[in-house]
Amino acid sequence: MKLNWQRISLHILFWAVYVPLNAVLNCILQRVPLEESFREALIGEFFSLPVKLLLTYFVFYYVIPLYLDRSKIYKLVGLLLAAFVVATVVYRLEIAYVYFPIFRPGETYNFLNPKGLLLTEFDLFITLAAAVTIKMIRVHYKSLEFEQELMREKLQSELSFLRAQTNPHFLFNTLNNLYVLARKKSDKTPDAIMMLSKIMRFVLYECRAPRISVMDEAKIIQDYIELEKLRYSKRLTVDYHEEIDNPVTSIAPLLLLPFVENSFKHGAGGTTGDVAISIRISLHEQKLSFVVQNTMDPDGEGATGIAADVGGIGLRNVQRQLALIYPDQHELTTTRDHGLFTANLKINLSY
Repeated sequence: MKLNWQRISLHILFWAVYVPLNAVLNCILQRVPLEESFREALIGEFFSLPVKLLLTYFVFYYVIPLYLDRSKIYKLVGLLLAAFVVATVVYRLEIAYVYFPIFRPGETYNFLNPKGLLLTEFDLFITLAAAVTIKMIRVHYKSLEFEQELMREKLQSELSFLRAQTNPHFLFNTLNNLYVLARKKSDKTPDAIMMLSKIMRFVLYECRAPRISVMDEAKIIQDYIELEKLRYSKRLTVDYHEEIDNPVTSIAPLLLLPFVENSFKHGAGGTTGDVAISIRISLHEQKLSFVVQNTMDPDGEGATGIAADVGGIGLRNVQRQLALIYPDQHELTTTRDHGLFTANLKINLSY
């Protein structure tokens, strides 16, 4: 069995600190000058240390585990009382037949002295209380760390599941676009397939990292715009603008693209006339501002935009990812006004 040297060192440190402190406490309780009696009290502590060690570790590793089994509470109390009785007897015997003959020869020692018995019980209790308190504090913090680790793993699993859903959802919607081009027997279909291949390579491989650069996210958005232009041709106008002060600033992958995808789905795909889409990416001092606007059919305002996609996977997943990755560090608002739908996302990327 491999020894835990860190744990052993902490136990040694506890006793190395406890012994002199308890010697000082004994001097105070006996109302004797510290400078005259500390050495004698310290020697007495070393003589009683084996008893305290046996009592403490017996309680640690045999009595305390019974606390977890409520059906053994009487056994726990009985063992605790028996341990104190045995420790008290051994403690008093050690003082009477080892300590006094060596350091106080000729003096008598009253084994059953009530005051002495009370001080012995108090000494053992203080020792055990100090050790158990520190152990319980340590167990409490280890429990908190374990709970936090479980929570982190749970959130990471949920995030991985959301991203696993996002990729096929994106592929499904994009294949629908190719299907439309193929039905029209458009000459642009081969170009669209190559563009999709490029996008999917990014989605499947480069987006495995927990973070990518804002510039990479912006580039995939531009590629997606070009792919959509092949489908909608002249009736679609896209105004794209980016202003990024630090291109290598990191962001969780594929958080912005679903908003662009949604604007095409409910803008160009949801209307029959000319469509205008505006996309603005601004990054200044790690504060990201992302605004997507698309025209829509005024008669169908209630069925367009993000609200219409609440039941879908894409934007619902993005909203959940934002809550997991950037809690209290993002703001998402949507508005509909006079045939124009706007999604405005702000993220503090320094988080």
